[in-house]
Amino acid sequence: MRVMSALEVRAKFGQVIDEAAAGERIVVERAGQPIAAIVPLADLAALDPAAARQRRHAALGSIVRAAHLRRSGTPIDVVAQVRAERDSGHRA
Repeated sequence: MRVMSALEVRAKFGQVIDEAAAGERIVVERAGQPIAAIVPLADLAALDPAAARQRRHAALGSIVRAAHLRRSGTPIDVVAQVRAERDSGHRA
């Protein structure tokens, strides 16, 4: 992660955007205090609280469905289900 002053970001905005698009995370400081971050678009989705809440809700729903199946006598590996949900979150 790189730290830049707001003035430096303004002077090199095109370069900063190119670096962020390539995966670089940049913290912007003003008067020595961090005030913002420029991150790749892919990172933004992971940071979005609404999207994270939606992923957790979907995973919980899937686990509850698996538990209901198990109670009804249908053989299902709940641990495998949890791992699958966890792994699918890493690809999102």
